Amino acid sequence: MSIWFTEELHSYYRKGLRVKRVLADEQTQYQHIQVVETEFFGNALILDGIIQLTERDNMGYHEMIVHVPMLAIDRPKRVLIVGGGDGGSLQQVLRYQAVKEAVVCELDQRVVDLSRQHFTASFGDPWTDARAKLLVRDAFAFLEENPGQFDVIISDTTDPIGMAERLFSDEFYKLMVRALTPNGAASTQCEQPFFDTALIKQIYASAKSLTKNPAYYYANIPTYPGGGIGFMYVSNTPWTNGLNKPYPPGINNYLNPDIHKAAFALPEFFRKELYG
Repeated sequence: MSIWFTEELHSYYRKGLRVKRVLADEQTQYQHIQVVETEFFGNALILDGIIQLTERDNMGYHEMIVHVPMLAIDRPKRVLIVGGGDGGSLQQVLRYQAVKEAVVCELDQRVVDLSRQHFTASFGDPWTDARAKLLVRDAFAFLEENPGQFDVIISDTTDPIGMAERLFSDEFYKLMVRALTPNGAASTQCEQPFFDTALIKQIYASAKSLTKNPAYYYANIPTYPGGGIGFMYVSNTPWTNGLNKPYPPGINNYLNPDIHKAAFALPEFFRKELYG
């Protein structure tokens, strides 16, 4: 008998993965966490019924959300990851030898614990790096307390449901930009062009009011709704500053120079909606 996990983030769209076994299933103070072993995509992390990552295709998400802003900034030293308790973004950030401190502000300790247990094959254990600092707390208050402190901020968040809605608000973007150094850069998880056009337009307008060179870009991830996910680049420094720079030590499984440039090329219907 087949066991299928079915996700329904949108009322009009479902997707399913065949599950071999359930590795973890628990309700925390904040959310329902599941880790399952799937037939094709390997282990998958699921929060409140929504797939956050799988072993097979997470590289498209983590490499793109991290390296685009990190490469744009010359020798970033202090990095903040909002969310990111799975460790995937942290692993990529720590590839940069210039980084002196990488702070992960994660609300739920159990995301960290279960990811360290079930995703070491993908991420190793970046938490053991002396430069990594885990703060189990709300990111809003932390941003308010740390103006002008970070060269790069990566908002590695869940979808805008429940408590996470605030992480897609004008208020959050103002706090995030305020926490950057003058020429720093941020990248945020920014949903899907087909399903979330109105929200992305709202976020882009906010980013444009706060910085000189915001831009939307995109990656293909089969297990996300519609087969991909977008990101908002938020900075006074153009994203093109990161082109033609050497990648940090380690292996890229998704990003290359052609992908880096092409990620900012948007389909015409969406380009018109976003940029006019």
